[in-house]
Amino acid sequence: MNEKKFRFSIPGLSLKIPGISKLRIPLPGGLYLGGGRLIFASLTSVVLGFLASTFLLISSGDQEITWPMVGASYDAPSMIGSRVVDAEFPTDRNQTLEINMPAGIRIDVISFTNVSLGKSGITDAFQLTGTSTSDVITIDTLIIRNSEFPTMDWANGDIYSLHATSSVVAAGHTFSPTMSSTTNDVVIGSGRGATSYIAKDMVVDRIILRQTTTGGDVIIDTMILDGVRAWTGAFNADYFEIGRLILENVRIGDDGDIDSADLVLNSSVSVYTMHDGVVEKPVFIR
Repeated sequence: MNEKKFRFSIPGLSLKIPGISKLRIPLPGGLYLGGGRLIFASLTSVVLGFLASTFLLISSGDQEITWPMVGASYDAPSMIGSRVVDAEFPTDRNQTLEINMPAGIRIDVISFTNVSLGKSGITDAFQLTGTSTSDVITIDTLIIRNSEFPTMDWANGDIYSLHATSSVVAAGHTFSPTMSSTTNDVVIGSGRGATSYIAKDMVVDRIILRQTTTGGDVIIDTMILDGVRAWTGAFNADYFEIGRLILENVRIGDDGDIDSADLVLNSSVSVYTMHDGVVEKPVFIR
């Protein structure tokens, strides 16, 4: 028995556009029915379907997280972050800003300017930590100025030169480092090709700068905290090596009691040279 075949042809489309004499758009070959089978070869349908699928994918997917968006961790040297769950408050929306740094990474500048920190119940508002005494965060110059913290604690590290000016005011302080002539004068070479992390004018729960792997140091040329203010939560630094630490116009205190130290430099920190100009006043940051 002979099969019946039907073909419907669709003509091309001609358009007249100013400046163009004539534009002809050929439409696909049309609709073909043969042997009970339906074949519809339509490029237009394919394109429209692709665009619709792309739109739905973008609309339904998460927005890409890029530095310095909060509630995310960034694995250096990447500027693309991933959402993190707050270990202390797993049911709350996370507003932490975290940089995870593997051993051997080189970073040119990490800078925070005009950043407000704090969330009720947190332990640390600012955390700087290496992994051990042999795998540390090494910084050429660390400057903290125009900033406020309820408490500040330095432990398990080396500082070649510490300069705390008379503009540093604390509700009690204890500087009891181990003075050592063998402490390294850290000098970081060229930062060419190294990543920088710059953030300013922000409100976050906390900032975490953490070394994540062993087998070497994290190398940072310059770190600056300028106008970083926490109303709750400590500043904590552990396992570090710093060439120059400069404190200017910093206020520290959580109780207004100068007889209990809120600014502490522990004996586990080795220092080559130190200028202690800290003024003690009953500072109570709330």
